[in-house]
Amino acid sequence: MTVAQSKLIMFDFDGVIADSLADQSRAFVETLRARGFDDLATRAQFLDFTEVNWFAALVAAGVPADVREELEDAFGAAPSPELFPGMAAVIERLAGAHPVVVITSSRTSVVEGILAERGVRGVGEVLGGEQEASKTRKIRAVRRRFGEALPAWYVCDTVGDVLEAREAGAATVGVAWGWHGAERLRRVKPDHMVHSPSDLLDLF
Repeated sequence: MTVAQSKLIMFDFDGVIADSLADQSRAFVETLRARGFDDLATRAQFLDFTEVNWFAALVAAGVPADVREELEDAFGAAPSPELFPGMAAVIERLAGAHPVVVITSSRTSVVEGILAERGVRGVGEVLGGEQEASKTRKIRAVRRRFGEALPAWYVCDTVGDVLEAREAGAATVGVAWGWHGAERLRRVKPDHMVHSPSDLLDLF
């Protein structure tokens, strides 16, 4: 494949590669209840926080830094999630022709550990939330490294992801199997919607 045909393909992790919603939302609810934030401690609120940048939403809701850190600890301690069927093979196939990067709000070490445990090959780099809270800034940084002439795509599953990637100048692919689902994602008009991991091979 020639350079002109190559694309920079960036993936979100939770809800796109890993089926982590049940365990992470449970950790969110339990942690906030234990710290007295009962009004925020619901699965619906967990998902609503991903309508924008996750970390900014927590700050805006008045969740203090020590509780935010406890949430990340709880997410990291959750059981290792299964991957969505076919996703490991799709990533490996795509990585044979394109640079593949994971940009996530989860901790880098947690994501790298899951990818290794699940035998995912082809991811060149993981940029986690502890490195930089803003996905927009992370996407811009990766685009600069690979050259902004290279078409850049972000594969994601939440409204907030689409908005942040768009601000960074990347085209967006919404996945119907993720945390927000197709109907919610369509409100912000991602450039493409896919309904199974194998659809990504047709797109790229």
